[in-house]
Amino acid sequence: MYGPRDLQVYVRNSSHQIVGQLDDFTQVQLVMRYNAVSNWTMDISATERNVALLAPGSNPNGGLIFELYGTTLLSGPIHTFAYAMGADGTRKLTLAGPDDTQYLANALVWPDPAHAIDSQATAYYTVTNSASYTETLMKNLVNLNLGPGAITERRKGGLTVETSSNRGKTGQSFKYRFEPVLDALTEIARGAPIGTPPGYLGFRIRQKDASAGIEFQVYATTNRLDTATFSEGRNNLISYSYQVQAPTASYAILGAGRETVDGSESAAVVAKELFGYTRVDTQPVFPGYRVESFVDVGEVDPTATDAQAQLDEKGQDALYTGATSVTVSMDPQDTPQLTFAKDYFLGDQVTVVVPYEGVIQEQVREVELTFNASSGLTTEITVGTEATTSHKTSGATKRLNTLADMIKRLNTRK
Repeated sequence: MYGPRDLQVYVRNSSHQIVGQLDDFTQVQLVMRYNAVSNWTMDISATERNVALLAPGSNPNGGLIFELYGTTLLSGPIHTFAYAMGADGTRKLTLAGPDDTQYLANALVWPDPAHAIDSQATAYYTVTNSASYTETLMKNLVNLNLGPGAITERRKGGLTVETSSNRGKTGQSFKYRFEPVLDALTEIARGAPIGTPPGYLGFRIRQKDASAGIEFQVYATTNRLDTATFSEGRNNLISYSYQVQAPTASYAILGAGRETVDGSESAAVVAKELFGYTRVDTQPVFPGYRVESFVDVGEVDPTATDAQAQLDEKGQDALYTGATSVTVSMDPQDTPQLTFAKDYFLGDQVTVVVPYEGVIQEQVREVELTFNASSGLTTEITVGTEATTSHKTSGATKRLNTLADMIKRLNTRK
């Protein structure tokens, strides 16, 4: 169980060196997301020392590191710096930013990362029936597109890539062309379920412990279904809500390759070959509910030797993201036996007992920690499937993001 002062906040400079520690904040909020960009905000008094450490003018491209008992929860750059003076003369700073995983969203997967954009030698970044493990493929992709192995103009200063521990599976095949690195990593990780029941590899960028610099890391999620159980009967739920939503895709029609059809640019019309994929929903709350969806995978050559492996990856990815959505939002009560960051973490599989639905066993997708100097720590946790709509994202926003993603794929997969 934690209090507000159990959180350590350090300030770093543009070279990722620690230049100070902050212990007089009034509130810190961390929104940690699994395999996605996290965010942080902080309110702190505008003392001369704090302004000198945090203002862009005195610490350009600086950032913050948030640790809990020596474990780095997240780190990231300062993207918002705001100053305010109240009518009573109090002066306050409000700071905000993403975590370092943002750099994965900022970079695209170039077809040929070894050459400048006007000297691309291939149409796609391609992996074919790889003998390397999933973790190694993920780290290679990051290394070549923004890590030490990237061309100079694309290299993120101070970023290193953790040595691979060969987790995941071999035999994966995929192609990318200007998708965000973050999206590619998410798709690759989905293609290599680990454990029973299956979880997935997690990834992030964060400040390296005990040294300057940031590091791309891959970690294995943990099955804690038997050890991390939340229920009213265990008195470890202050409040909670849940919802289930019908699947948006249970049968995927994949259109692969391209052929010329006069007057048409529709992916469904010009697809050279069509393939069908179905999925047995792991959430039996909408039995037999069929939703057909067309998926453009025009970058897959149906005649390629690894075409089946690529199609399997794309088909299962479409059905995974379109599966029944199960969401539990809860405010848990920390206990000596069950405390976040000690006994479970982002991506771990946990059990939540709820009325009417019974038992929900899914991954921890989002954790919001609020450290308030006067009222202590509050925690909100979202457990559910990947199709879960975060309580931080409105349905309208999610639909706009989905539409933007569809347009992006049409523009990049030529």
